[in-house]
Amino acid sequence: MRVTTRRQVLAAIGAATLAWPLRARAEVPAPLLREIARWQTGNQTLSPPALDAGALFFCGSDTVGRITPDAAAPDWLRPHLLGAAAVFRPRLGPGALVIGGRAGMACLDRDTGADRWRYTARIQTGVPVVAAGRVVFGDGHEIVALDLETGAELWRFAGVPDTIAAYAPCIAGDAVFAGPGDGRLYAMSLADGAMRWQIDGRARWQYLRQIHFGEGVLVAGSYQEQLLGIGPEDGKIRWEFIAGNFINSHHVAGDLACLWSPTGRLYAIDTGTGLPRWQHLTTDYRGGGGNWASVLAELTSAGGQLYTLDMRDTLRLLDLRDGALSLTGRVPGKTRHAALPLGNGRVAFPMMDGSLLLTGLG
Repeated sequence: MRVTTRRQVLAAIGAATLAWPLRARAEVPAPLLREIARWQTGNQTLSPPALDAGALFFCGSDTVGRITPDAAAPDWLRPHLLGAAAVFRPRLGPGALVIGGRAGMACLDRDTGADRWRYTARIQTGVPVVAAGRVVFGDGHEIVALDLETGAELWRFAGVPDTIAAYAPCIAGDAVFAGPGDGRLYAMSLADGAMRWQIDGRARWQYLRQIHFGEGVLVAGSYQEQLLGIGPEDGKIRWEFIAGNFINSHHVAGDLACLWSPTGRLYAIDTGTGLPRWQHLTTDYRGGGGNWASVLAELTSAGGQLYTLDMRDTLRLLDLRDGALSLTGRVPGKTRHAALPLGNGRVAFPMMDGSLLLTGLG
């Protein structure tokens, strides 16, 4: 196992660090992004939207719907009837749209919004993953797999009672990887839920918040300050990167894992080695001008650019190759702190007033 210490981080950055000043320079106020369209969704609170096959899908406190970006009105919009808010980004599969919250989930026809099936939580449902014709999620301490087409239960794996599996599992190949709130990481067969291996990390990371797969390695973020590279075949920790503070979320693009640390740096980690390829100074905390606000929105990427949205509703694009800043723009309004690139210089944002905003970068 390779543990990446703070000293190794600084050494690995090397000359790239010298390109950034110790104190952030004052920035010219960013221009407003151009508003292209704004759709009312009927939600008091809007969750992050999803994009697939050129269509936008949204859900929130009250409704669910689909939008064609060039259309003046949603293709369809309906009450989701979940009994509580739909709290995660819509999950999409062939012909299907999955939404939900703590009380359960609904699978809808993505073209019409009609119900396909519904699932009621036994204890509390977590965020699902949709892949390979399956919907896999936590319900209390259990991991559950349903058939995407019919909603039929395929298997149920029991973790440790009185814990909550709130975060999404990861599907890679014929395996499911889940890190419930009991501090363990489980590898299970996608076909029948049989356990292949488990590791107990309670003493080291308390529990894992996010698990992604990239270039032959599981990249997992802990509740504390570790980003971990884990072998999917045996659960062995290949490397450990210490972010220096709490990790809100991380984004995997190919063999690169990107995260923002409250220490004031955005890191791009090589998923093969666990070492930084580059870093970008965002905040120096010493009163200098031009500091970013905290980056709590999930990072995302498109077209070789990393999209970052800070708490002052400022969007910045960084080159995934070297972290160079390529664009800065302010969102015209207060966002729910999520950004969704659509391509062709367009970005969608869920807004605090429940609307969905489409902007142009140019």
